[in-house]
Amino acid sequence: AEGTLAVMAGGQEVEIERIRPYVLAMGQRLTRMGDVGAGQTTKLCNQIIAACSMVVMAEATRLAVNAGIDATRLPEALAGGFADSIPLQLFVPRMAKGVYEPQIGPVSIILKDLDMIADVARTNGTPLPMAGLAAQMFRLLKAARGSQADVLEVYKLSEPRRS
Repeated sequence: AEGTLAVMAGGQEVEIERIRPYVLAMGQRLTRMGDVGAGQTTKLCNQIIAACSMVVMAEATRLAVNAGIDATRLPEALAGGFADSIPLQLFVPRMAKGVYEPQIGPVSIILKDLDMIADVARTNGTPLPMAGLAAQMFRLLKAARGSQADVLEVYKLSEPRRS
């Protein structure tokens, strides 16, 4: 609706150029990534980065909270540095406050993507240890909170037990 869609596409250059005006009516960017299938693989690369980032941000947020730091201020403190990102700015305060609405998406979706990523990696012999670890963290989340748990709830996995 806002026209901010970013499209990564695969196909012959002439075909991509033929559809460019139509795609740009819906979004701000169309990038040809290679032959047919390259767009899907690019989307999977995005999902590796997003999934691993969520897990790492949850870990950093938990460390801050457990050390007595106001984790809601991490984005402010890290703004402009190498760790800064849009997800850091948006999601770390939500994790620290326990706010999971509006949902980023259910854990079942990120697991579907991570399973597709593992399949692609197996077919071309690419080791993906970080994506594999992120998948296991999200499998733990699914086991603990159900398939509709929001991905940001990965932060809850490291909550200290109360006696």
